[in-house]
Amino acid sequence: MFAYIFLAIYTAEMIIKCIAKGFILNKYTYLRNPWNWLDFVVITSGYATIGMEVGNLAGLRTFRVLRALKTVSIMPGLKTIINALLHSFKQLAEVMTLTIFCLMVFALFALQVYMGELRNKCVKNLVVPPGENFTDEAWYE
Repeated sequence: MFAYIFLAIYTAEMIIKCIAKGFILNKYTYLRNPWNWLDFVVITSGYATIGMEVGNLAGLRTFRVLRALKTVSIMPGLKTIINALLHSFKQLAEVMTLTIFCLMVFALFALQVYMGELRNKCVKNLVVPPGENFTDEAWYE
């Protein structure tokens, strides 16, 4: 119920912005801003979950949570933190690439050193008569 109310409010906000700025053709129109793309996708996916009863489209409702990301553009301190986090992901990708390369080198080394050592062992199959215990002397013989 609340989701439909919020969807109506978001739709009204989108329509007002489209009327005030235009939709897509000019320089400062509604869909020229990436944050408005997010709003547009959230609103259209909301209507897709209402209108179509084809299958399980509840996964599209999770896009509504992405609207909270719009607060990043409003608060400058939060924007700085998010930008620093995104830049650190680029450097983290380089570190992960180097780590995976080192692990692959050690894995290949271990494959060459221990190749066939941990399997295919010969085990003597001794026949012990019933009622007798197996002793160390019998093993060494």
